[in-house]
Amino acid sequence: MTYLIVGVDRRTFARWHEHVTAGDPPGAARIAQARARENGIDLVVAAVVGTYSSIVEYVDESPVMRKAA
Repeated sequence: MTYLIVGVDRRTFARWHEHVTAGDPPGAARIAQARARENGIDLVVAAVVGTYSSIVEYVDESPVMRKAA
């Protein structure tokens, strides 16, 4: 299934979106985060949009706060 992943970059607060094909919403979010990371974006997924523009239930398991390097 193709999902629309909508989010924001943690560093710049810039809006971000991309279509991702995956078997389930969490998988789509993980793929989107990996793709964003490859482009230097620290993505926070705000929504996973499925068929007929429905917002799919999705639980973000990534930490909100990160330790300084």
